[in-house]
Amino acid sequence: MSKNERAKLKKSRMIKYFIDAANQIIAKDGIRAVNIRNTANLAGYSSATLYNYFDNLTHLVFLATFNQLEEYNKAVSTYISNCSNSIEVYMKVCKCFCDYSYEKPEIYELLFFAHNDGKFDNYIEEYYKLFPNKDNKKLPKFLNSMFKSNDLHKRSYSMLENCINDGYIDRLEVDDFNDICLRFNKTILQDVKDKILSKDEATKITLRYYYQLFRCCINEKYRYILDDCYKDLLNS
Repeated sequence: MSKNERAKLKKSRMIKYFIDAANQIIAKDGIRAVNIRNTANLAGYSSATLYNYFDNLTHLVFLATFNQLEEYNKAVSTYISNCSNSIEVYMKVCKCFCDYSYEKPEIYELLFFAHNDGKFDNYIEEYYKLFPNKDNKKLPKFLNSMFKSNDLHKRSYSMLENCINDGYIDRLEVDDFNDICLRFNKTILQDVKDKILSKDEATKITLRYYYQLFRCCINEKYRYILDDCYKDLLNS
């Protein structure tokens, strides 16, 4: 093994030590309990050493919590496994996001809605280099695109691309629809985080908003597909 390879291996090992320590703190006391000092202490190193491997606390917490999306990633594939069209896929991915994000609002707020100056895409790439077996290449292309981007509009747009290609919704309608959905989703997630809404209340409101907005945009002759899907989601 070359000197450069040994250095890379050491760096990877050190990063994983700190990620593991942060995850232990999150599991015990929640995401807000994580800070540089207690993570470094738990890992057995100084705060200065931790800063050699992470830009800041957000970088550390992002890599630690991104691991928890593995459960969500697997669930998405299950939710859409029996879908017969891209409208169902879109709505069931939305339902899956509700089920998981409203269960852990602080984590999902960071992963999906935090301001990050464009750095999170780099962090996602770094994560899959650290844990290459987590890179699920068996997922549909649009899901891989969604999970590997932190651009909210692009990630959500990837779910709508198939609806456009299938003729269910016009391309000109998508940008505004996408933007509105992301804005109310962020607000509802904040309400769950602040305990203003319960998980069940938030899920019902979110799905209703998605349904009503989607129905305004979808080509009229296909509204029955959305209606049936929405009824099924309410009864699931």
